Amino acid sequence: MERVENMLGAGFPDVDGYFSPRGAFQLELKSTARPARPATPVRFALKKREAQIAYMRKRWDLGANAFFLLQVGEGADRVLYLAPGNVGDKLKAGILEAALAVECVNTGIFKRPFSYEDILKAITTCRRNPALQ
Repeated sequence: MERVENMLGAGFPDVDGYFSPRGAFQLELKSTARPARPATPVRFALKKREAQIAYMRKRWDLGANAFFLLQVGEGADRVLYLAPGNVGDKLKAGILEAALAVECVNTGIFKRPFSYEDILKAITTCRRNPALQ
């Protein structure tokens, strides 16, 4: 895995990796505090990030392992959501954590304690675009 800081091209994800023998993947990393009330949408820093959203959607639609890895909350209370690359517009608008969980049910929801190996396995095995399978 490589952490990518691309100052020349817009939209390239934060992490580019390869997990042998399963294949390549890309992750856009975002985190936010958990809202005080469940009825308050979770908001990630995606305003003015249309290039990131478009890049992830395009990769996902092509069948790539392209995900948003989202952290909601902090410390022992944090939950990681592995969201498919095609949900960027919903994330940008703000999404209830319960709705985020529904979006991630087929890709991955990781509560502490979680295994980074389990996360890597999910990233490289859960292509969910039925048109490409």
